[in-house]
Amino acid sequence: MIKIAITIPEEQMRALERVRRRQRLPRSRVIQHALSLYFADAGIAEEVTAYEEGYRRKPEPEGELESYARAAVKVLSPEDWE
Repeated sequence: MIKIAITIPEEQMRALERVRRRQRLPRSRVIQHALSLYFADAGIAEEVTAYEEGYRRKPEPEGELESYARAAVKVLSPEDWE
């Protein structure tokens, strides 16, 4: 493990203290968990961006899109959406 010093707004520090007391965890554990969630979210965003860029480079042919739409209507129509 590596120790670091950081500066955060007072409001975030108060929230951090509330969470760690409620969960009976050290500050570092709460911050480690928050960073894990942040990095996981950033990774998902990067994957979505790469996925979208791939389709921009090589879009699906129009005929395929129509068949996908027909299949979606057929599969999803019986679902109760309310």
